[in-house]
Amino acid sequence: MKFLYAAVCVLVFSAGILLANHPVLVEGNCNNPPPNADSVPQPGTCGDYDGDGRIGAAEDGDGDRVFGTIRAALANATGANQNGSVTIVTSGTFAEVVQITGANGNVTLQAAPGVDADIDAVLQGDPGNNARQGAPGIIVNSPGNRRVFIRNLTIRNWTSGIRVLGDSHVSIENCRFDGNTNFGIEVAGNAKVVVDGGSVLGTGFRVSGVGDFPGNSAPNPGAGVLFAEKSTGAVFRTLVSGNFAAGIVNMTHDPIRLRNVYLFDNNKDLIGRFANNPGQF
Repeated sequence: MKFLYAAVCVLVFSAGILLANHPVLVEGNCNNPPPNADSVPQPGTCGDYDGDGRIGAAEDGDGDRVFGTIRAALANATGANQNGSVTIVTSGTFAEVVQITGANGNVTLQAAPGVDADIDAVLQGDPGNNARQGAPGIIVNSPGNRRVFIRNLTIRNWTSGIRVLGDSHVSIENCRFDGNTNFGIEVAGNAKVVVDGGSVLGTGFRVSGVGDFPGNSAPNPGAGVLFAEKSTGAVFRTLVSGNFAAGIVNMTHDPIRLRNVYLFDNNKDLIGRFANNPGQF
């Protein structure tokens, strides 16, 4: 039997700010549907978790704690409000740039076990494809006293699959980054990022309306994982393969910690300083 998370919601009104800290859910959808599929789902089908016949943006405004877009689930006052957990509970493709600020607290964005949740810049025939492909898929820029957890997602076809900036502290667990143009994972500023599990594949290789990478257009640079500026981090139990440039690039002064990382078929596997000998991962 389906269930909705029970939650106690504490609302604090201060200087016009609404704070929340409760779990909210995101439904899947029928993006990239098969030919002749109905655009309006029958209740309980096409990712309609709560059976109300609404999916996507139509689900965002019905006043409950189930949403149809990640953006609304994270940011809305009736959602997590950048303070709480957002769980995708049925499979779907989400063609939206996801912004995580942690403005009001810690944030978790995750797919439930067995759910295929794709944050994808490309939807067949969608007029926004080219614009989305010129942006990062997930942007995290949160204060140093917040924590962000991202789990069980697939992020593909963006400039950077995820871009982590500022003083952010981020844990990326069991996520797949496929076919992004410039970076699979990009870390800069003073951010601290741990990558545990998952894969970073095929960065810099994509044919789309914005170019043939690397055929007629050059990726910039097409690396799997980048640590830049004053960022720090660690990569564990992760497959990094088939990237146009290096697999993992460290442009900082401090070594990046690696353990059980499988590097193969990159232009160069590693650039920069790392805590372990490449033969001892």
